[in-house]
Amino acid sequence: MANTKHSAAREIIIDRLLRERRGYCVKEMLEIVNDGLTFQDLPTVSKNTIRNDIENIQSLYKKVLISEKRGRDWYYQYKDPNSTIFMNVLTFGELQLIQSALNTIRYIDPMEGTMMYKELPERVGNILGLETEENPVVIYETPPTLNNLKRFRTLYELILKHYPARISYHTESGKVERNVIVHPYYLLNRENEWYLLCRNETSNRPEKIHLSAIDRIEFADEVEFIPNEDFDFKNYYSKLSGNL
Repeated sequence: MANTKHSAAREIIIDRLLRERRGYCVKEMLEIVNDGLTFQDLPTVSKNTIRNDIENIQSLYKKVLISEKRGRDWYYQYKDPNSTIFMNVLTFGELQLIQSALNTIRYIDPMEGTMMYKELPERVGNILGLETEENPVVIYETPPTLNNLKRFRTLYELILKHYPARISYHTESGKVERNVIVHPYYLLNRENEWYLLCRNETSNRPEKIHLSAIDRIEFADEVEFIPNEDFDFKNYYSKLSGNL
């Protein structure tokens, strides 16, 4: 593989997929790789590129792969699950988290705040200059999608400045539109879905709202912001995620 930003992005994704024990076919790899490339504003590739990448991993990096035919497709994985083409002092899990962190920081760079990564060791947090002991604004394992990016940025600024918001959102069925005033506190990523944690002033209770369900966001300048007393961040993983 050529030493370029584009090939490096593909290498990170394909290397990760080959480490997983389920195995992936070229079609599956292509979809996942192109999603990653699109997220990084890089051009997508074809099946032939993925096939060439797999061949190069075997020939250039001298890695041994297992191939298994299932139906019409061949599925690939490393023979040794600990194999990787990256020679790095960090673990592979840390590499994934750094990649995710850098992508998110790239989108919200104009804004200042503190973020927390669920499994990122303290030494990596120090490398990235993150103040992990403070309450974060964003709690995530994976960065927001391009579809959620505009909502993400708007809510991020409102949370950071302690501004209430007037939002319009639809229910899961998509049939009912609700217009409410909320006091936004956190942006939460749980099981690859993004949510706003807030106090709904209209119903006078804490609420978790799916980010993709929000249709409109406006600054509610006539309302005084109510500080967070609903979500105990210190006990977040033991209480909050299980109860909401």
